[in-house]
Amino acid sequence: MSRALIQKGIGGALMLSGLVLLALKVSSISETQQGWDAWASPGSGTLWFIGVLAVELIFLISRFTLGYFVCQSKNIGPWLFYPLAMLTAISGLTGIVLVAAVLALRFWQGGVHAAKT
Repeated sequence: MSRALIQKGIGGALMLSGLVLLALKVSSISETQQGWDAWASPGSGTLWFIGVLAVELIFLISRFTLGYFVCQSKNIGPWLFYPLAMLTAISGLTGIVLVAAVLALRFWQGGVHAAKT
């Protein structure tokens, strides 16, 4: 397999997993809000819910962005690559697996980014 094909596959998997996670989050949003309202002290459940929703949105954006850059073979610097990789890895088990694949691809001998990182 060629490096470009593997790169497009990993980038596509990142974006596809982001779409699946987004669909799952949207479909369970009312249940999640009820859970936060029941867990938190009276009156502060909505604020906690909004905070968690913002963090989840940041994780999804990092997954989509990293997937786009990998799929398009964009040359991004370490100041952007590593924070995106870290946020994607924190987002869950699939994020850890996909970031490990992206890191292996980044340090692959003969790769575009191997000497620049």
